[in-house]
Amino acid sequence: MQSYDVTLKFRGRDGKPAKYYGAGLSGIAGLGAGRNYSPYDPSGTVKVRVPKGTYILDSALFADPDDSTKGIDWLAQPKLNVNKNTTVTLDARKARPVDITVPAKAAKSEFAAPSYTVEQGDDSYGFGWFLDTYANFRTAHIGAPVTDGSLSQQWDGHWSAGGKDQYDTTVVNRVRQLATGYTRHYKAGDLATVKVGMGASARGKKGVVSAAGWLPGSFGASSVGIPQPVPGTRTLHLSTQGGVKWGLDFEQDGGVDQEGFPVADAYYTLGAPQTFKAGKSYEKVFNTAVFGPHLNADYGIFRDGDDLYGFLPLFADDNQHAGSSAFTKVTTTLYRNGAKAGSNDDPLFGGKTFTVPAGDAAYRLTTSVSRSTKVAGVSTRIDASWTFRSKKPSGAGVDRLPVSSVRFNAATGLDSRVPAGKQVGLPVSVEGAARGANLKSLTVWISYDQGKTWKKAKVTGGRITLKNPAKDKSVSFRAEVVDKKGNKSTLSIYNAYYGK
Repeated sequence: MQSYDVTLKFRGRDGKPAKYYGAGLSGIAGLGAGRNYSPYDPSGTVKVRVPKGTYILDSALFADPDDSTKGIDWLAQPKLNVNKNTTVTLDARKARPVDITVPAKAAKSEFAAPSYTVEQGDDSYGFGWFLDTYANFRTAHIGAPVTDGSLSQQWDGHWSAGGKDQYDTTVVNRVRQLATGYTRHYKAGDLATVKVGMGASARGKKGVVSAAGWLPGSFGASSVGIPQPVPGTRTLHLSTQGGVKWGLDFEQDGGVDQEGFPVADAYYTLGAPQTFKAGKSYEKVFNTAVFGPHLNADYGIFRDGDDLYGFLPLFADDNQHAGSSAFTKVTTTLYRNGAKAGSNDDPLFGGKTFTVPAGDAAYRLTTSVSRSTKVAGVSTRIDASWTFRSKKPSGAGVDRLPVSSVRFNAATGLDSRVPAGKQVGLPVSVEGAARGANLKSLTVWISYDQGKTWKKAKVTGGRITLKNPAKDKSVSFRAEVVDKKGNKSTLSIYNAYYGK
């Protein structure tokens, strides 16, 4: 195999041979494709023999290997063509500082994630850092410019300011050379403001909301979550340039583990990342009642060959954010032509399936899921059932089965409570197979004694009228929906919300 020596010489900020450094040679084309080398010698000069080809040379020099805040110099040659014996000098004195700021006094850096990507054919190679801060972090491009459009560089940053403000920024650019130093000072007008309500219906909880910015052509996204007591609010200030779309995730923490890391007992996600406009303000709310099943293009009950299963968030929050929480008891059972076909403890996450015969049959799928009041004081139990006919799908496709559900859209506070005793109109909507013109019937019942007794409620114009529960008392809902083909779905939500 045709091979050559690559000699790397490392020089620190003082110009002397560097002892503390790391280097990687990653083969992306030629005889060296797929080969990786990590040469090191404490003298500051190291030689490695590699096959002829094109490599990415990624390196860093450290002022102190035990304390990154004392200085990191990131030097990289995105395309190093090795077709002869080659020497590369990586001199920290050529690197320049990275200076990214946000418009907040005393903003504290929480996380920084610089990266770059090299594309080669159908493959992409990404390199980056997870840093506490950009302070004392410097960069330099080594070698010739990359002129084929295969190089891009991304700068992510996350800051906190005060107790409830958070700044998240990201930008990616197609470049010919990696930045030798980088400066960006965001102004308030560059950012969108997103006020996030973080709900909690159990006491003593903390919550975090994390924002990950996804950019066209980016290698990935980063985020950070900063805990605070919930219920409460947090204001996000998000960058808007470059076609970025932001994904927001909420996590409710119920404590910490033995190593001091938060333990999540509930989580919810915005869903598809969204575009926010500079200078505009938005509001989002997570983890408030009424929690219940949510059916859309992604979620439902499915049949794949002889396997029948649910992929359905049973405890989506009031704003239809998919998610879940810790459960105390789960029982999911399938009946075929009236006979029990099987049972499991999957809360319709899709983790377990029922294997059924190929022929057409009548099915009823039931689930009952309970969660502790230490996790959530509302929607402490959800029972649901769906009846439908099914047979093995023709071909290799997956059948979406004709199931429906009902959403109760209460206007609660972040604590999932409402003004006690007030007469209100509550929107009720049908999702799934029975929605719109496919609806044959919808029946709703209300209970003020946690399901011991139920009273029928009239549905008019997509609403029911009810009296809010008394202080510290709850209301529960039951619904039955039938589509025009006779498929029936039932839903019971216990302790949907409380009065205050």
